[in-house]
Amino acid sequence: MDGLEDIKRDILRDVLKCSYCAMCEWVCPTIDVESNNRIYGPRGRINLIITYLREGIYSETLIESIYTCLLCMACTYQCPAGIDIAEDIRRFRMILDGV
Repeated sequence: MDGLEDIKRDILRDVLKCSYCAMCEWVCPTIDVESNNRIYGPRGRINLIITYLREGIYSETLIESIYTCLLCMACTYQCPAGIDIAEDIRRFRMILDGV
């Protein structure tokens, strides 16, 4: 397995490809579009991951959002940028487990 810093670098490199096009959101079973709370969808999770990896901001919202993802891969299949969102979230959970 890669070292923790290698994992962080790989995740950040992948999620930074996001252009926030929203193609991933319509298939996400955990997003609540009616409340306009995107934090529980792929784009929200990507934003939280980027913020944590760049600025070290850790919160209960981050934990709840990341761990409510079902890892169903629906967003990954829809992503036109080729981001492996589900895998990035899975690997990011490894980082959080060490915090």
